[in-house]
Amino acid sequence: MMSDSRPIGVFDSGLGGLTVVKSLCSLLSNESIVYFGDTARVPYGNKSKELILEYSKEITDFLIKHDAKIVVVACNTASALALDELQKHSPIPVLGVIKPGATEAIKATSNNHIGIIGTVATISSKAYEKVLHGLNGNIQTSSQACPLLVPLAEEGWLDGDVANTIVNHYLSPLNDNKIDTLILGCTHYPLLKDVIASQINDGTVLIDSAA
Repeated sequence: MMSDSRPIGVFDSGLGGLTVVKSLCSLLSNESIVYFGDTARVPYGNKSKELILEYSKEITDFLIKHDAKIVVVACNTASALALDELQKHSPIPVLGVIKPGATEAIKATSNNHIGIIGTVATISSKAYEKVLHGLNGNIQTSSQACPLLVPLAEEGWLDGDVANTIVNHYLSPLNDNKIDTLILGCTHYPLLKDVIASQINDGTVLIDSAA
């Protein structure tokens, strides 16, 4: 990519994908990035697969028109439900965030019990479970849909009583299940990482799908 001056295209349902952009800028400091945050239609997690695919194709086409050489789908929901179709649809490479996150989780776990939090659509798709079990058949998973976390992140409610109460409610079942690794299966969730870390069992490794 270093010899190709065209930008990297990145998109997400809103502001969460900026966590991916931050990581890309650290890793590839000489690269230009075009970012599309679909704040008009956030969140994606409560929408149908057909609608998510429609939005994702529209945005991919937009990034291609802006001369992107590669598209990074920084949205876990779009990665879970639309990545395969986008890769068939696009004349340039399209990458998602689920397999890298799953791979890092397998490296991190000691007891082979990995927790996953994400949007309703991502959790319902079982995309992370499919990749995790494909990489290691001994992995046990516990998942939890967290539909209120994206609105919290978009509104900037990153700490305080409301954020702590909501996060505690979502993480309690995972704490009871004794996971030792937790995949933050939405690129908005790193914005809430401090609250999540305070509410998950001590010693649990947090895997940032945006990193």
